Order: sequence, then structure tokens, then C-alpha cells
Amino acid sequence: MNRLFRTILLFGCLSAIVLLNTGCVFWRLNQFRAQLSSFSENFRIEDRDVPTIVALNPMLKPDDLGWLSGLAASETVQRDGLTTEYYRYIKQMHPDDTAEPGDYDLIIPLHFNADDRLIEIQAQERFGAILTEQNFDEVFGPMMDGTVERARQATGWSWEQHRVNIPTRTDIEYFFGHPTETEAVDGGPKYIYGYLLEGNDERWNPTGFDVYAEFLFDPEDDQVVYSESYKGRLHIIVDLREETKQVQIRRL
Repeated sequence: MNRLFRTILLFGCLSAIVLLNTGCVFWRLNQFRAQLSSFSENFRIEDRDVPTIVALNPMLKPDDLGWLSGLAASETVQRDGLTTEYYRYIKQMHPDDTAEPGDYDLIIPLHFNADDRLIEIQAQERFGAILTEQNFDEVFGPMMDGTVERARQATGWSWEQHRVNIPTRTDIEYFFGHPTETEAVDGGPKYIYGYLLEGNDERWNPTGFDVYAEFLFDPEDDQVVYSESYKGRLHIIVDLREETKQVQIRRL
């Protein structure tokens, strides 16, 4: 299963912090970008009840990532002087699918320390196998050598070679369940997944979903060859084809 691809998909929003803005938010996001490019020096992955990313040098403040994507937290909880933001993405089911309601919703808590800096990000148990320091180093290491187009609020980077296997439809279904929609494109299947953020009424992208992801599969070996996704106002393209091998991210 392609650790590179899935990590980009799950945390693609984190890598878009090169985008243009002014003031303290931009400074923090830019520092966070530098931390991601040297992931193992700045973060630790802990295998608790759920996989947890721990920031060794906390930088981000509450709602910094919300500004980046345009999506505010579903709920903010204050307890013992500490803040936790909860993002609850509700998977939209295919009208004919009644087998998995709620099973593949994405619930992401962000925990902040006493200085109001992001200290922990938690993911669901099924993602534990791909959330490793090595995977993040592979994904974000080349980011600092990528391009930045400030006028378009966009960034992109590429990698020299695949060091992991390409995911198949079975892999995608393990992480995200049955697709919200399916289509046929160039002789191969396309899976579409749509999520709505609990508590959010404003759509930032043209898909009608807060989080949208589509996967194109090779008709012969069922492997992913291309993905396009939106997270709020972030537009993310991951091209796994050998002649391209590139990530592109733009803030709408």
C-alpha cells in the first residue's frame, strides 16, 4: 500500500502552508512548513489507543489550520485550561449503501498545550500502519525544494522514485469504505468520496463537499494512478504516474 500517497491525502492540508498571507498566522505556518520538511526532528509518532502525532517544538495556535482550509472546528472544548479542537467529517453515503453508516466518518482531535500551541494530532486506529516518521519524511522531505507561486497561492513538488507500493482499490476501501460515487474513466474505475464537516454550512470548493477525494485506478492492475481532492478551500492533486510523480496544492 502506498504510504506516500495516503499520507499526502490524509495530511495534504499541512503541506500547503507555503501559501501567501501576512502577519503572525503566515509566520507560524511557514515555520511549521520547515518543521514538516524535517519531520523526524520535530515530531514523534506514538502508538497509543489511537495513533498520535506529537509536536516536539509546538508552533501552531488554535484555528491556524482552520484559516488555511477555510474550515473551522466542529467543536472547541476548554478543559483544565487546555484547548482541544474537534473536526468531525461525516462521510456521505451512496443512496443504495446502508452497510456502514458512521463507520468511516473522520474524527480528528487537535490538542493544544498550556501555551495554546498545537501539541498533538490524533487519527483513527485503522490509519496507524501508515502514520510513521519514515513515511512523513518521504512525503514532506522534498517539499522545501518545490515551487511556490504566490500569485496563485500554490505550491508543488516532485519525488525521484517510488519507494513504496502503489495502492489498489482494496487498500482505498480499507481506509475509506465504499465510495460515495463511482464512474468509469478511460476504461478504468474512478472512486469518489465526499464528506461534510459537522457544524459547517459554507462550501469553499466546487464539489458540494467539505472534503472530496477522487481516485483513478489502472484498469489492468487496479492500482491508483491519480487523485484529486479538496479539503475546504485547498485543492490537492497527487499524480503517481511514473512520468510525473508530482504533488500540486492550491488555496482557492
